[in-house]
Amino acid sequence: MEANYYISKGQKVVGPCTLDDLYSYIAYGSVRDSDLVRREGNSEWTPLRALEELQLDSHDPATAREITARRRTARYRDYTKVPENRRAGVVLNRLVWGFLFFPPLLWKAAISIFQDRIFTKKADERGFLLHWPRWVEPLASVLIVVNGLLWTTMIWWVWRESTPIARELATVLTTGIADLQDWLSQ
Repeated sequence: MEANYYISKGQKVVGPCTLDDLYSYIAYGSVRDSDLVRREGNSEWTPLRALEELQLDSHDPATAREITARRRTARYRDYTKVPENRRAGVVLNRLVWGFLFFPPLLWKAAISIFQDRIFTKKADERGFLLHWPRWVEPLASVLIVVNGLLWTTMIWWVWRESTPIARELATVLTTGIADLQDWLSQ
């Protein structure tokens, strides 16, 4: 039987909750390491960071990897419940359209990638949604840099090529304004 836990956040006590719930609270940022927790049946409150079930066992790398992965994984089971800015389809569309046509969309997608986990419609064996791997962050950085260079080059080229046209347009406008002033002064 799995132990139940209670969490104390200031004057509020939350519980009972399972160890998976604790991992979810950690992943969502709903609890801090300094929040107090106690096991059902115990009367002692301890800081969350001191709870032995959450400690990484450095002697067993497999356990350490599993605990680290569980700490970082939000527990969505239904893709429709994932906020829009954390859905893989939405973020991918923003990346593509932002890179090709409208850079603010690219920046919005990058913000989502750097701040949150981006969830796919695929689920793992326990029914929780999978998320994009961490290597997507450097990829988004590269996309932003390349996009900035492309837009800067394009703007420079358009300005360089349109300078004679801009001069001619300025000449036409200034002579037109001068002619208009002459006509108004008569």
